[in-house]
Amino acid sequence: MISNMDPLQKQMLDDVFDAFTMLSSGSIVSLMHVEGGFTRYTASAVELFGLPGEYVPNGVMDWSDWIHPEDRRRYLDVMNALLEGRAQTYDLTYRVRTVSQGYVAFRAVGAVLRGSEGKPSLIGGATFNDSMTDNTDPVTVLPNKNAYLRDLKAMMDEGKPTVSLQVGISGLSEVNRTHGYSYGNRLLQETAWMLQETVEKRARVYRMEGASFVLLFETASREETAAIYDHIRYILQRGIEINGIRNILLANAGLVSTYDAGTGADTVCSCLDCACRESRQHNHGELVDFNGGYQQDSMKTLRLMNAIRDSVLDGCRGFQMEYEPVVAADTGWMNGAQASVFWEDAVYGRVQASAFLPILERDFVFEELGEFILRQSMSDGVRFLEKDPDFLLCVDVYRMQLESGYFVDGLLRLLQETGFPARQLSLNLMGDYRSIDPEQIAKIIAQLHSHGIVVIIADFGSGSDSIGFVKRIPVDAVSLDVRFVGGIEQPGRDRNILKHLTELAADCVRYVNIGGISTAEMREVVRAFPVTTLQGSYFSPPVTAQQVLERYHRDVFLDRE
Repeated sequence: MISNMDPLQKQMLDDVFDAFTMLSSGSIVSLMHVEGGFTRYTASAVELFGLPGEYVPNGVMDWSDWIHPEDRRRYLDVMNALLEGRAQTYDLTYRVRTVSQGYVAFRAVGAVLRGSEGKPSLIGGATFNDSMTDNTDPVTVLPNKNAYLRDLKAMMDEGKPTVSLQVGISGLSEVNRTHGYSYGNRLLQETAWMLQETVEKRARVYRMEGASFVLLFETASREETAAIYDHIRYILQRGIEINGIRNILLANAGLVSTYDAGTGADTVCSCLDCACRESRQHNHGELVDFNGGYQQDSMKTLRLMNAIRDSVLDGCRGFQMEYEPVVAADTGWMNGAQASVFWEDAVYGRVQASAFLPILERDFVFEELGEFILRQSMSDGVRFLEKDPDFLLCVDVYRMQLESGYFVDGLLRLLQETGFPARQLSLNLMGDYRSIDPEQIAKIIAQLHSHGIVVIIADFGSGSDSIGFVKRIPVDAVSLDVRFVGGIEQPGRDRNILKHLTELAADCVRYVNIGGISTAEMREVVRAFPVTTLQGSYFSPPVTAQQVLERYHRDVFLDRE
């Protein structure tokens, strides 16, 4: 096979190949001599991929034939760019057909060496397995969340400042419904390639959960990163074409920069996800900088979140429950309470749930914290029922809990263990519940209803689809966004908006709750609306379980005025 190869060209190829091999210990090395028309591979590559030999004429085999068809075009585009002088180096991940394992993901890194006239003389580099199961996303063949956490931790341990940009893509679920999941995967692949081409060598791109990617920078400033996101957003808004169909995509993004090795990579990831969610839900896709306007003292927040995550993993150490009384709108009688959690620590003091739940609600540790909240609330609730058998306990639940697949079974187990009756429990759906698949959440609610559990949705009237959600999903009650009660003491627009919202809600559900009532005037105004229950500082701030037992009983507010 090598008899026609020029000895000088072969010697040059072997010398460079040996240098590559020494520098790439443990990796598969390949080196193409463009003019000589031969490529040399390591012996391990011959065995792993079933190649004709270590020295292979370029006309005898085409390496692209070993690459997965979905990844082949990307590889060929990169090779053409190298041969035509449009690129000097490459760094791409693709699936390669092996003899015994089928397609496996490999990362290839290398460069082109050019002759005196600028023409490519040698193209080669190192190829190594990124482990499909542990570190590589099988659809885009990008490194996955595990790889991101690993790389981020390594950089932080070395004291390197980092900037992480998470880009979420909206609209993919609609693409899947219209064109199928295979088409949706193609769109994800094209998006992944676009992101890689956009950042080139400035960052490494990772596929996270769902239609979400992270770009990890080491040297870019936050301003440069923001400019890159603007460019990405522009490309997505112009549309990505698949099979002649232009797909217009909307993006949202969050940014977190770090310069402190004392913060865990998982904590950074949670803060990043929170900023991205803020971008999607409240900023119309504009970049949310966790270190900027969203969090004024970001490093303090990162350290705080790190401490809170450690406490959750340490058996929910430092977490305590408190309860805000819920009163009947018509009588003022207390008929239940809404549970809430807080965290207390010798260093950080008392930390309210609003400071950490929006960040932790999509973190894997929330599963343990969510169970703690339910278990402790039910245990306290059993004591409340001894004083009032009709007491209704309301506990917040979040999207991660509902999507777990075993939420209802776990809830029923806790009810049995604590002895709290299901008919006295109401669950308040919080956070990003509207993005759960409608069929899935309808099935969950039907299961809860079969046990007599009441289902409430929080912040009714906020967001783009809370009303549509109530129309589609059979919930029992709504709790209006507390922002709607501001300014209602005086006749005018604010009062009229709240009135119309309560009337709309009353037409859809059995119970309507309003929180944030802080004055007697506000209470009198809302009592004229179709409202069932009220909460707020006018009645009582959140109190401990012991205070509920010592200070409150059913008719505590009957003679309030």
